[in-house]
Amino acid sequence: MAEDQPQVQPQQQPKAYDGFLAEVVEIQPRRTGMFGSATQVMCKILEGKDKGRVIRRNISGRVKTGDKIRLGDTSREDKPINVK
Repeated sequence: MAEDQPQVQPQQQPKAYDGFLAEVVEIQPRRTGMFGSATQVMCKILEGKDKGRVIRRNISGRVKTGDKIRLGDTSREDKPINVK
């Protein structure tokens, strides 16, 4: 009889992601990295102790304004790109 009853699966908890959610607010027109593969963006922190703060970060890959990204650390900020 016990074999006829369906097994009940426990509900899975949603995944807890590492880092903090941020939204891309502005894209700087210059690129950085050895081959220009990284874009410098201004992003607004959406969660954590720095919520509401806007910081500058380097992002590799395609990115557009309004994209949501996950940052591992919100306490450090990248230096602005200076063209000589």
